[in-house]
Amino acid sequence: MKNKKILSLLLSIIFILAPLKALAAKQSQVVGLDDNVRSYIIGNEETGDIYYEKNADESLPMASLSKLMTYLLVKEAIDDGEISLDQEVVVDKEAAKFNSWEYSALGLEEGEVFTIEELLQGLMVVSGNDCAYQLAVTVDDSETEFARRMNMKAGELGLDSQIFYNASGVETEDGDQNSSSAKDLFKLVQHIVGKYPEILEYGSVREIVDHRRNIDVASTVPLVGEIPGVDGLKTGTTDQAGACLVTTTDMKKIDENDDFRTIGVIMGADQKDTRDSVMSDLIYYVSRYYNLDSVLDKNVAVDSIKNNTTSQGYIDLYPSEDVNIIVKDGSHAAIKYNIKDNVKAPIKAGDQLGEAKVSYENEEYTVPLVAKNDLKQASTFSRIIRTAGDAADFLLKVLIAR
Repeated sequence: MKNKKILSLLLSIIFILAPLKALAAKQSQVVGLDDNVRSYIIGNEETGDIYYEKNADESLPMASLSKLMTYLLVKEAIDDGEISLDQEVVVDKEAAKFNSWEYSALGLEEGEVFTIEELLQGLMVVSGNDCAYQLAVTVDDSETEFARRMNMKAGELGLDSQIFYNASGVETEDGDQNSSSAKDLFKLVQHIVGKYPEILEYGSVREIVDHRRNIDVASTVPLVGEIPGVDGLKTGTTDQAGACLVTTTDMKKIDENDDFRTIGVIMGADQKDTRDSVMSDLIYYVSRYYNLDSVLDKNVAVDSIKNNTTSQGYIDLYPSEDVNIIVKDGSHAAIKYNIKDNVKAPIKAGDQLGEAKVSYENEEYTVPLVAKNDLKQASTFSRIIRTAGDAADFLLKVLIAR
């Protein structure tokens, strides 16, 4: 009887603790709907540092995220003089076929005239498949040739997972689909934003309205205006690819201490709401756990060393440049200072007097330590007095030690 009571008590404790343990595990999850997405990544737009990822190297269908490469190649064609932003283009029959309920489209009609600039806006704001096709056959003689250009560019950028069959990301008649890993999409966006930062301007365009052409289409880009700092960038959705998203964020708009930008990529979400929820989780995770740490400030001396040869008797050491590192909450960069021996005046502003070695995780920076101002040589009398004083101090320490 006694054993039964003990067993009953133990079972009761297990039933009480099990839900609490499950709740704690759920609360520690970064992404609440992690099982409902196939792949994701978020990292620093400038440095490429990755903050969190899942299956980021797995190659998956990318749907309309393909249009990011289309945008890049059109912009490069403009730079190379192949086409111009204000060039007028007559919409052909094949492009107009995308103007149906089956596809995301701006609404191009055969025979209408659009500029390259208008087609680019339709490509990025409403994810127009019609715009993607028309741009491709304007840059090259056929979409097949343009797809070849896309694959060559992917190879040039080292995006080995990327394969392109067309400019839009729709499934081909043979069942082929453009594909990429989340990590390679991250790298592609990093390259595009670095080279053409004006791509972020499309994020503020929430709809395209042209009554003359009977066009009234809302932007497909989510989270703009919902999460502070989100300013782009691109969606993609097919049955095989699931709901995909690339989001760019100015983290300083969430927390003024987070002076950096991020790129997030979601692939294979089971629905759009899941896609948006996961991206939100990733953005706020970075905001909560990563901070910009001012490790070295070129206007703040890191050390002041005694030096009898200078007129003031000491030298302030300043880093030659600022070093700011984004660190995870609770961690810090390590700094080691190496000062040159036998430094003698006169010293000119900018003269290197040592170096600071800053390390954080797998990264290391070496920054020269310099004099900020010209330092004159001390008089002979001053040097003699200081040397004598140093000798007296040394003897006093020896006597005390005995």
